[in-house]
Amino acid sequence: MLHVKNLVVQVEEKQVLNGVSMTFEQGKNYCILGKNGSGKSSLAMTLMWHPSYEATKGTVSLDDEDLLEMEPDERAKLWIFLAFQSIPEVKGVKLFEFLRTIYNSRWEKKESFVSFKRIILPHLEELGIDKEFLWRDLNVGFSGGERRKIEILQVKILEPKYIILDEVDSGLDVDAFRSVAGLLKELDSPENSFIIITHYFTILEYLKVDEVMVLQDGLIVQQWGKEIADTIQENWFGE
Repeated sequence: MLHVKNLVVQVEEKQVLNGVSMTFEQGKNYCILGKNGSGKSSLAMTLMWHPSYEATKGTVSLDDEDLLEMEPDERAKLWIFLAFQSIPEVKGVKLFEFLRTIYNSRWEKKESFVSFKRIILPHLEELGIDKEFLWRDLNVGFSGGERRKIEILQVKILEPKYIILDEVDSGLDVDAFRSVAGLLKELDSPENSFIIITHYFTILEYLKVDEVMVLQDGLIVQQWGKEIADTIQENWFGE
């Protein structure tokens, strides 16, 4: 399990989380709702150790491992993945070499150019990504939908247990969102957990959740179990 207990976080001396406690169990999906500025993205950034986010109190642990003492790459190796709200461009780094590097690091392998190409090409075909993208700089000139597909590609090769989706609808038109959400639905399994950070319900049409939490001013103000989560989804989508 991924445990967050009494977590207090500040950014440039401004407190953005005020004692948050929550538990994420592998195989279950979670939705964190809240308005802009409520602390949702701050939680995601803290879990993955963005250097601007300082945990001043509380603990974060995964299977008794202390995450707050770990670097981002160490947390990633514990099967945690963050899909960014705003996906950055990385000039000078080719997509192929980026993917090969993270794959080799995650699985402690040394796949060559040729052997990794055999691994990655079937995934590109499954996701409908043009193989020419492999030789372009990472995310440079990519559309919002293409960038999201590259993140899903990373999930497929890294196989994380905890997948944090930080407002993945951001920057997508309706058709691109449906495509991305459908691909995420295909990844949903008892072997992983989605932690969906959003202020819209639309993503819940594709990913069923077991628990809903509402953040406000850096605190959890409401928390509902599966029955309420199912009711929200059924009423919202008319199932």
